[in-house]
Amino acid sequence: MQLAPALVALFLSAAGDAFAPPAAHRAPRLAPLGATAEMLEAARNQVKDFKESHGGHVPPELERLENAISLDMDQGEVGSRMYELLCTSYLDYDRDEADETVLVPSATAGQTLDKDLPGLRDVLTNLYAYGMRMIPAGFISVDACKRIVEERLAKRVGISGEELDEWLDVPAA
Repeated sequence: MQLAPALVALFLSAAGDAFAPPAAHRAPRLAPLGATAEMLEAARNQVKDFKESHGGHVPPELERLENAISLDMDQGEVGSRMYELLCTSYLDYDRDEADETVLVPSATAGQTLDKDLPGLRDVLTNLYAYGMRMIPAGFISVDACKRIVEERLAKRVGISGEELDEWLDVPAA
């Protein structure tokens, strides 16, 4: 699937100076009224890639992202919806047994998952870290990221956000 590399490149490139030391002479950034052209292009590519790889299935998260794009919502809203769709893609879809290039809705979509499932901890760690990298880049607010992590990641393994931090061994902020 080509969603992750394209999105990672966008978020990391846009975060370029997010980790730089503050400069006294640097002017404060003004929040954009809408999503940047680069972000909208990444969102459109995510929608296209999802449709191509997910066998025509249209989850609500895909519809919400398409709506955010068409209404030119602000960057934080588009970013939140991109992150939600990414979480859904990784947690609610499996490879089709007949065609490994197609992802189909999982039999366990939306259900609580056993924390001992092979590879699940790695998937959740990567999704968690991805959301955290979106914050300093200005693609998602802290509150939106926290909500998504709690609702889409922690809840899926039947634990709280704080317990997820411990289980994934995430350092305290």
